[in-house]
Amino acid sequence: MAVRSCRKGFTLIELLVVIAIIAMLIALLLPAVQKAREAARRSQCQNNLKQLGLALHNYHDVHKGFPPGQINNLATAFSSDSIGRYASPIEATTQLTARGMNNLGYQGTSWMVHILPMIDQATLYNFWAFTDNVATNGFLPVQTADFQLIYPPVTDLPPFYCPSRRSKMDADGKYSATIRVNQNYMKGGNDYAACSGSGITFHDGGVVGDRQTYALLPAQLLSTVNTVTNLSAYTQYQQNIGMFGVNSYVQTRDVTDGTSNVIMVAERRLSTQIAPIQQQSYDGWAWGGPATLFSCRIAPHTGLWYDEADSMHDQSLQCTFADGSVRTISFNIDLRTWVNLGNMAQGSPVNLPN
Repeated sequence: MAVRSCRKGFTLIELLVVIAIIAMLIALLLPAVQKAREAARRSQCQNNLKQLGLALHNYHDVHKGFPPGQINNLATAFSSDSIGRYASPIEATTQLTARGMNNLGYQGTSWMVHILPMIDQATLYNFWAFTDNVATNGFLPVQTADFQLIYPPVTDLPPFYCPSRRSKMDADGKYSATIRVNQNYMKGGNDYAACSGSGITFHDGGVVGDRQTYALLPAQLLSTVNTVTNLSAYTQYQQNIGMFGVNSYVQTRDVTDGTSNVIMVAERRLSTQIAPIQQQSYDGWAWGGPATLFSCRIAPHTGLWYDEADSMHDQSLQCTFADGSVRTISFNIDLRTWVNLGNMAQGSPVNLPN
């Protein structure tokens, strides 16, 4: 008598049930995994800001003051509008074809260039030719002992990127709309900026690229003061002034509002838009101006202006204060508090939320 064998297996219904259960488990676990990843990215971003704070303080220890927000040639590199003087937009972007041709003394460098030795980038700093401006440093390479060609401002530096946003400039991808020293630059972006204060910082031209930092003369600044309120809307005014500006030199003693109450560096807005022009961002850690400075004049994360603070973290951004501490600030922070955090010598008390 033949014995019939019986093969065990899943029925179609059982298989579908198992697949459904696995899909539900994945759906439940995925947000937790994503949350854990974002927590790690946020922690790395916080560490970046902490390192920038330490670097700025180390620079202060060596040079007895914080680095200038940007360096611009006082004699030849300024333009003017109806308000007054501002750094010429062409100072950083004028590309020379050989060394020794910078007769006008163009610079246009940012504060980030000057802290390179303090973030373990002394070699890159030594490759920078301070007799030339930003664009020329990005065009004329330096050859290393092993015959590599180095273009300092066209170098991606991990400490200048928030991992929640990006790990490289992404100049031909998501952030192709940003303005760069040279639109062919594919590296050298930054996600952090120094605080210029809580007023209008930049001249906004009506054409792409016509935007740079105000460096108003005393008489020009005085003419911006409202005779009724005795206040000015511009950053250089005492009620609005921050720690970084054109050819600035700020010492810790100048931060009279208290180093724990004044923002030094923060995550900045980086827009993917070309228009409207007031939302188009600049990019480049070596470039002094809108790429590396921001203002506290409007609340963070409004999406209205290129010069605001912003981040890719959930409902908050992170800031380094003048005492070197890093704190998380809600997008919903009271505007008056935010404005007061941007200036260093206004004299108003600041009550930071816990």
